[in-house]
Amino acid sequence: MTDVILDSGVSWTPAAVTPDHLRALTPLSSEPDRDRSVLVADRAGKLSVVTPDAALAGCLAGELRLLATRTDLLDAGLVESWQAGRLTGPVVAVCAAEAASLNTFEQGAA
Repeated sequence: MTDVILDSGVSWTPAAVTPDHLRALTPLSSEPDRDRSVLVADRAGKLSVVTPDAALAGCLAGELRLLATRTDLLDAGLVESWQAGRLTGPVVAVCAAEAASLNTFEQGAA
């Protein structure tokens, strides 16, 4: 899930991802500038859910690293429900499993 290209001279604090961080990716928005569908971490390990444009700008500037996207949750088994306004399915199980996977990666990358 994580795509990271780190400068070896740059210090990054591992992020601690919870299922709640991933659940923040589940609301759907038809307005691209309001659609926060990317989970990123800054150098200090602080997590934020941002728009794809903000994630791209931060990653290109070397200030953010990409952890997860809404598409990752769809690939893991959730389904878009525009009627419900969010991703549906086994949300708790998928978010817990993805958070565990991300945390394992973050600790290994430290």
